[in-house]
Amino acid sequence: MPQIQRYDDMPRHAVDVVAVDPALLNFGIDVFQAVMNGAMPVGEYDGDDLACTGMNVIARQIGGHGLTLEEEASLVLRVVAFGDLVSQAEGDSRIAAHIGVSADGYQITPAFLHAAASADIVRRMDGGFGYDLDSVAARLVH
Repeated sequence: MPQIQRYDDMPRHAVDVVAVDPALLNFGIDVFQAVMNGAMPVGEYDGDDLACTGMNVIARQIGGHGLTLEEEASLVLRVVAFGDLVSQAEGDSRIAAHIGVSADGYQITPAFLHAAASADIVRRMDGGFGYDLDSVAARLVH
Protein backbone atom coordinates (compact mmCIF):
# COMPACT_ATOMS: atom_id res chain seq x y z
CA MET A 1 0.00 0.00 0.00
CA PRO A 2 1.50 3.40 -0.93
CA GLN A 3 2.20 5.86 1.83
CA ILE A 4 0.06 8.95 2.04
CA GLN A 5 2.09 12.12 1.68
CA ARG A 6 1.83 14.74 4.34
CA TYR A 7 0.26 17.97 3.10
CA ASP A 8 3.55 19.83 3.72
CA ASP A 9 5.45 17.30 1.61
CA MET A 10 3.29 17.69 -1.48
CA PRO A 11 5.01 19.28 -4.48
CA ARG A 12 4.07 22.84 -5.17
CA HIS A 13 4.25 24.71 -8.45
CA ALA A 14 4.97 28.44 -8.60
CA VAL A 15 2.25 30.61 -10.07
CA ASP A 16 3.11 33.81 -11.91
CA VAL A 17 1.38 36.52 -9.88
CA VAL A 18 2.49 40.10 -9.51
CA ALA A 19 3.26 41.82 -6.24
CA VAL A 20 0.64 44.18 -4.85
CA ASP A 21 0.87 47.27 -2.69
CA PRO A 22 0.83 46.24 1.00
CA ALA A 23 -1.84 48.87 1.76
CA LEU A 24 -4.02 47.39 -0.97
CA LEU A 25 -3.50 43.89 0.44
CA ASN A 26 -4.51 45.18 3.86
CA PHE A 27 -7.64 46.76 2.36
CA GLY A 28 -8.53 43.52 0.57
CA ILE A 29 -8.08 41.50 3.76
CA ASP A 30 -10.33 43.93 5.65
CA VAL A 31 -13.05 43.68 2.99
CA PHE A 32 -12.84 39.88 2.85
CA GLN A 33 -13.01 39.56 6.65
CA ALA A 34 -15.99 41.95 6.78
CA VAL A 35 -17.86 39.81 4.27
CA MET A 36 -16.92 36.56 6.00
CA ASN A 37 -17.94 37.69 9.49
CA GLY A 38 -21.12 39.48 8.41
CA ALA A 39 -19.94 43.02 9.15
CA MET A 40 -20.44 43.83 5.46
CA PRO A 41 -23.82 42.45 4.42
CA VAL A 42 -23.88 41.36 0.82
CA GLY A 43 -27.17 41.37 -1.06
CA GLU A 44 -26.17 38.80 -3.67
CA TYR A 45 -25.16 36.16 -1.13
CA ASP A 46 -27.50 33.22 -1.64
CA GLY A 47 -26.20 31.00 1.16
CA ASP A 48 -23.89 28.99 -1.07
CA ASP A 49 -20.22 29.98 -1.09
CA LEU A 50 -19.45 32.96 1.12
CA ALA A 51 -15.72 32.93 0.22
CA CYS A 52 -16.59 33.22 -3.48
CA THR A 53 -18.93 36.09 -2.67
CA GLY A 54 -16.11 37.71 -0.70
CA MET A 55 -13.79 37.47 -3.70
CA ASN A 56 -16.43 39.13 -5.88
CA VAL A 57 -16.85 41.94 -3.36
CA ILE A 58 -13.09 42.58 -3.32
CA ALA A 59 -13.03 42.71 -7.12
CA ARG A 60 -15.93 45.17 -7.10
CA GLN A 61 -14.36 47.36 -4.43
CA ILE A 62 -11.05 47.70 -6.28
CA GLY A 63 -12.47 47.82 -9.79
CA GLY A 64 -12.01 51.11 -11.59
CA HIS A 65 -9.03 52.22 -9.48
CA GLY A 66 -6.41 51.80 -12.20
CA LEU A 67 -5.23 48.29 -11.43
CA THR A 68 -4.42 45.90 -14.23
CA LEU A 69 -6.31 42.62 -14.44
CA GLU A 70 -3.14 40.87 -13.26
CA GLU A 71 -2.96 43.10 -10.18
CA GLU A 72 -6.64 42.55 -9.39
CA ALA A 73 -6.29 38.78 -9.74
CA SER A 74 -3.12 38.77 -7.64
CA LEU A 75 -4.80 40.76 -4.89
CA VAL A 76 -7.80 38.43 -4.70
CA LEU A 77 -5.56 35.36 -4.72
CA ARG A 78 -3.28 36.78 -2.01
CA VAL A 79 -6.23 37.78 0.19
CA VAL A 80 -7.88 34.37 -0.02
CA ALA A 81 -4.58 32.59 0.73
CA PHE A 82 -3.71 34.96 3.58
CA GLY A 83 -5.67 33.15 6.31
CA ASP A 84 -3.86 29.92 5.56
CA LEU A 85 -0.54 31.79 5.52
CA VAL A 86 -1.14 33.19 9.00
CA SER A 87 -2.04 29.72 10.32
CA GLN A 88 1.08 28.18 8.80
CA ALA A 89 3.32 31.06 9.88
CA GLU A 90 2.46 30.51 13.55
CA GLY A 91 4.29 27.19 13.43
CA ASP A 92 7.28 28.37 11.39
CA SER A 93 10.15 29.60 13.57
CA ARG A 94 11.40 31.91 10.80
CA ILE A 95 8.09 33.78 10.65
CA ALA A 96 6.23 33.22 13.94
CA ALA A 97 7.63 36.34 15.63
CA HIS A 98 5.67 38.42 13.11
CA ILE A 99 2.33 36.91 14.18
CA GLY A 100 0.60 37.58 17.47
CA VAL A 101 -2.77 36.50 18.79
CA SER A 102 -4.96 38.87 20.76
CA ALA A 103 -8.57 38.99 21.85
CA ASP A 104 -9.32 40.78 18.57
CA GLY A 105 -7.70 38.09 16.43
CA TYR A 106 -4.30 38.00 14.81
CA GLN A 107 -1.89 40.89 14.97
CA ILE A 108 0.73 40.97 12.24
CA THR A 109 3.77 43.17 11.80
CA PRO A 110 4.06 45.64 8.93
CA ALA A 111 7.05 43.60 7.71
CA PHE A 112 4.87 40.49 7.50
CA LEU A 113 2.25 42.35 5.46
CA HIS A 114 4.96 43.68 3.12
CA ALA A 115 6.37 40.16 2.70
CA ALA A 116 2.92 38.74 1.92
CA ALA A 117 2.31 41.45 -0.66
CA SER A 118 5.21 40.23 -2.80
CA ALA A 119 5.92 36.62 -1.78
CA ASP A 120 5.62 33.79 -4.25
CA ILE A 121 2.27 32.07 -4.63
CA VAL A 122 2.24 28.36 -5.40
CA ARG A 123 -0.35 25.98 -6.74
CA ARG A 124 -0.56 22.90 -4.58
CA MET A 125 -1.11 19.42 -5.90
CA ASP A 126 -4.63 19.49 -4.44
CA GLY A 127 -5.43 22.36 -6.83
CA GLY A 128 -5.47 25.07 -4.18
CA PHE A 129 -3.23 28.09 -3.96
CA GLY A 130 -1.07 29.26 -1.11
CA TYR A 131 1.93 31.27 -0.12
CA ASP A 132 5.41 29.79 -0.40
CA LEU A 133 6.64 30.01 3.21
CA ASP A 134 10.28 30.06 2.10
CA SER A 135 9.52 33.09 -0.04
CA VAL A 136 7.76 34.86 2.84
CA ALA A 137 10.64 34.09 5.21
CA ALA A 138 13.22 35.33 2.70
CA ARG A 139 11.40 38.65 2.34
CA LEU A 140 11.30 39.08 6.11
CA VAL A 141 15.09 38.75 6.29
CA HIS A 142 15.76 41.52 3.78
